[in-house]
Formats: sequence, structure tokens, C-alpha cells
Amino acid sequence: MFRSLTPQEVYDKLATEGSYQEAHLDKDEVKKVLTMTMEDYECGKTVRKMSHPSWRVVFNVHYDVFRELCDQLMRFKKQKVSNHQGLFAFIVLHFEDLALDWDFLEKIRTTRNKNKYEGLDISKQVWQQAELQFDLYISGLKKEIEEKLNS
Repeated sequence: MFRSLTPQEVYDKLATEGSYQEAHLDKDEVKKVLTMTMEDYECGKTVRKMSHPSWRVVFNVHYDVFRELCDQLMRFKKQKVSNHQGLFAFIVLHFEDLALDWDFLEKIRTTRNKNKYEGLDISKQVWQQAELQFDLYISGLKKEIEEKLNS
């Protein structure tokens, strides 16, 4: 049985490889990206209410919104990383108050990767299993970013 890595193991591995890089924090830029990202989120919520939406599109919009919010939150620690697993590990470790579920993050990341790189479609059932957590996490990340922008 393949054991998945813990957030600390992922972080340590990528830190050793030099994957984490210094990033400049520009609050105006973060505000602009936050606005656009939340517009994408609202668009995704509209698509999921359609009579016959593409669940793959719905899932991927929400994944991209979640990932972008994590990326912007990471800027407040003046860091950036292109690796999604490394991004999620960083957020889990450095923003513990958000209480993000590592297993869920790994599940959405691998679902997205299987779709993007192996052509696996995303069903309504897969979407429904992730929907509530996506909404809760996106809301929590948005709130965290807004608090940091205002402090």
C-alpha cells in the first residue's frame, strides 16, 4: 500500500530542493487577484446551477479558485511555489488556524491531476463529495486574506 506524504514531509522535500522561493508582497496586487478570483468563483457557482453542467468544469473552476487563494495567502509569508502539493503543504503548516484537511487537499489535487494529465472525467458524484468543503475552504481563505489586507 502506498503511503501518502504528510504536509511536513512534502514541505521538507521541496524546501530541500529549493522549490520555495521568495516572493514580494504587494497588497494592491493581492486585492486585484482576490477580486478576479472571487469573480471566477461566482461564475463557477452559476455554472453548477445550470440544468446540465459539466462537472469537470465546475470542479476545475473551484480547484483553481482554491489554489489561487492559497497562492495569495502564501504571499503574506513572502513565499511562492509552483508545485500545488507544496503550496497546500505550506498553507496547512503555516496557517494552522484554517484547519484544512490534508487528505481532502490531496484528494482534490490528485482528482484534478488525473483529469488534466490522464483524461479522467469528473462526475457529478465526485463533485458533490467535494462541494461543501470547497465552499467552506474558499470562504475561509477569502476571510483570512481580507483580514491580512486590512491589518
